Amino acid sequence: MERLLHGIDALLLGKSDEARASFESLVHDTEDPLAQRLLSLVKLLGRRDRLQATYLATLRHEIGNPLSVAQATLEGIVDGVMDPQRERLRGVLASVQAASALLNDMALKPQAVEELLPIRLETFNICALMNDQAQSVSGAARAKGIELIYRQCGVAQRGECMYFHGDARRVGQILQNVLLNAVRYTPAGGTIEFTCDNPEDDLVVTITDTGPGIPDTDLPHVFEQGYRGERAHPAQGSGLGLAVVADLLAKLGGSARVASGEGKGTTFIISLPAARLERTPGGVS
Repeated sequence: MERLLHGIDALLLGKSDEARASFESLVHDTEDPLAQRLLSLVKLLGRRDRLQATYLATLRHEIGNPLSVAQATLEGIVDGVMDPQRERLRGVLASVQAASALLNDMALKPQAVEELLPIRLETFNICALMNDQAQSVSGAARAKGIELIYRQCGVAQRGECMYFHGDARRVGQILQNVLLNAVRYTPAGGTIEFTCDNPEDDLVVTITDTGPGIPDTDLPHVFEQGYRGERAHPAQGSGLGLAVVADLLAKLGGSARVASGEGKGTTFIISLPAARLERTPGGVS
């Protein structure tokens, strides 16, 4: 009885780990049915708390990304170092719209981690999306003294554009996360190259930077949530962005791989399946 009361007191005080240990010990020793029910309750509350923490951290990260790139571009325009070009302003608008849409996602109240960032299928112009992402991140790159080289998709160069049946917002998040990761780790004076093509009709996006590279020991873990590597500076991200990329690509049926080495920069190669692509005449709209 003493252990049972101790576990209940710990639960009421919010000490879930201590409560769980008490109930587990009691169940192991006595198979007390009340302790079993309380242990199930503690586990349920633990899952809920972890879901809420993951949910809020993910939304904070994903809302912060588009707002930060919009801010960097607007600051560049106000300071006179960037021209208020139509395409650049369209990138800012796309970033603000992305943040607004993510705020709307907060009302969905997911019941499982898998329900975070749900997919809504539509058909959209991948050339226009790529262009918007390049423009939106250009301010953050320029503010750090990095040259962002955007090479128009090969399909657009051939007088066509690629229409993708998927979720434009989520594909935009994928690209923005990888681009901002490159900006974060590339030093001033470096370059980032951003392009795409469709070998065998797959959509393949390549983002290459001249940053310090990723040690071999860290490469297998770059898409794990919270993993930042032993040499990551505290200011260099939360370890969430690439985990979000991996999760969204899995939902869209795509994949990502990374090639890197210390002192050699990093290349991310993002693939989306051919079955969801359609060629349509016309360039970026």
